[in-house]
Amino acid sequence: MNNQELSTKFDRWLQLVTDMHAEFRFTGNPHAAWTPVTKPLSAMKIGLLGTGGIHLKSQEPYDLMNHHGDWRYRIIPSGSAAGELMASHTHYDTDDANRDINCVFPIDALRTLAAGGEIGGVSPVHIGMMGFIPNGEPLRDETAPVIARIFREAGADAVLMVPG
Repeated sequence: MNNQELSTKFDRWLQLVTDMHAEFRFTGNPHAAWTPVTKPLSAMKIGLLGTGGIHLKSQEPYDLMNHHGDWRYRIIPSGSAAGELMASHTHYDTDDANRDINCVFPIDALRTLAAGGEIGGVSPVHIGMMGFIPNGEPLRDETAPVIARIFREAGADAVLMVPG
């Protein structure tokens, strides 16, 4: 797709979201900064952030019935087995994700990359959250800075963001 086709597709998506969720507003982030990569991937510790409603089965599920969405997050320890995770979401069919969480939260693939030396390591923590958040301001202003701090304190060099 060329830039015009992508722009048209994005505009159609925004209109669809607006029609489906009257309270939706695109939330820009004028303060986002580009951070250049300063070391090889084989030396980087990588974290996962999944927006498919991912959480440990032992953790409280997200508020699926809140029409404002749920911008809270769940910390997922790196040692968690894939079978300990689940997806709770109402905006996609979670059956496949709950059969194999790796299709929306590729934790096993990340571990394989680390074991093979393709990446330097796996962050000691990962983050799961919802992707349905019609008003992104609380996410941008409250949740995202906390999540960034969590990954920085965990020593993650980069975060793979996986949509649900």
